[in-house]
Amino acid sequence: MKEQDTLFLMALVGVGAIIMSTLAVFEQWVIVAPLTIAVVILAFLLLYQNRHKFAHLAESIEKGAFIVALILFILSFIYLYKPA
Repeated sequence: MKEQDTLFLMALVGVGAIIMSTLAVFEQWVIVAPLTIAVVILAFLLLYQNRHKFAHLAESIEKGAFIVALILFILSFIYLYKPA
């Protein structure tokens, strides 16, 4: 039961991020629009985290995001320290 409460609070944080980023979209839509889309997806994943199907999907997405972040981190160091 305590885990569901934590997930609900995390979902509320996600909803708050959606509202705040939507307000910012009106001012700087080119920069903030991708963030808003990502936060909406994450909020839905957090809301349905206590269901087995969505928990498995979230774990798969987490693994993929970790691999992509690692590759981008490596590429950024290669780009930063490449010979001139």
